[in-house]
Amino acid sequence: MQITKNSDGTVTLTAPVMIPGARDCDYSNGEPPLTEEQVRQFAKSYEQYQFIDHEHGLTKNGVRIGTPERSFLLSEPTTMNTMDGSKTYPAGTWFVTTQLTNEDAINTALEGGYTGYSASVFSKNRADQYLAALKTDKDTPLPTACKSISSGGTALIKDVPDPVVLSVSLVKRPCLHDSSLCELNDGENMETEEVKSLKSRMLEAMGMTEAAEVEALKSEVVTLKSLIEDMKTEFDSALKSMQEEYKTILTEALTPVSAEKSEEEPEEAEEEVEEQTEETEEETPVEEEVEEETTEEEVEPVAEKGESKAEPVHDNLVAEKKSTNFYEALGRNYDGTRKL
Repeated sequence: MQITKNSDGTVTLTAPVMIPGARDCDYSNGEPPLTEEQVRQFAKSYEQYQFIDHEHGLTKNGVRIGTPERSFLLSEPTTMNTMDGSKTYPAGTWFVTTQLTNEDAINTALEGGYTGYSASVFSKNRADQYLAALKTDKDTPLPTACKSISSGGTALIKDVPDPVVLSVSLVKRPCLHDSSLCELNDGENMETEEVKSLKSRMLEAMGMTEAAEVEALKSEVVTLKSLIEDMKTEFDSALKSMQEEYKTILTEALTPVSAEKSEEEPEEAEEEVEEQTEETEEETPVEEEVEEETTEEEVEPVAEKGESKAEPVHDNLVAEKKSTNFYEALGRNYDGTRKL
């Protein structure tokens, strides 16, 4: 719903006041579309005055029909539901949410008599004169001094010197065609000028201007960059030191392992050699016994007289063994009998 009726009988509504790049009804008369920065400056200027009136009647009859609850700029393109469908507004569009308190204005809004906003642009000098006149005589709806104040006799914003927005008017037919009552959705990405105004007041209380704040921030950025460089240097140095320390630790940890392995291997080899030697020594007597048994079993008959006892040349090995026989050494035959 574009118009909300509150429990206290008031009415709340929202619509764009100025749209960057949009053409208004005076475009054919030479009025150029406003830039995003121009819209921002107009929204900023409105914070000083904040009047809501009916059909630009503030300087004619002094009637104020409500109060602005919220003033904000879109930080990115946003699509909203409007009275005639939906529209996408560009970043920088200036919106105002108004609470209507004037009974006639409330009835007009509920009957569809308002479709959007139209900004009343004055030179800053005339707008300040109007504001000063109201403060001089607070009980008079429209002091005499206010009646002579106008926008300067021109209808085009581009021709107003030092222009500001004195009031935002609710109208039946906005000069800015896309200024249509909108339905706000929760969570829309918006930037409020109210926050900016509070920030400015805080800076003033601290004796600082926005320009001074910018310079202070720049100085902090430089300091922060220097701090980051120092931290980076310290980190690189610490990392290099850690790498060298780990390298030393790993080298020391691996060196004893290699030495132990080289010492253990010869011992194992020596053990194997000793085992092989023992096996050889154990096997040797068995071979001699077998040879002796074989010698005893294969006894050749005693040579007869006149025959040679010498063995063939290729049997020298056997002959050597026979010559060293125990019985032969005693001068006995192989069967142990005395030789004749």
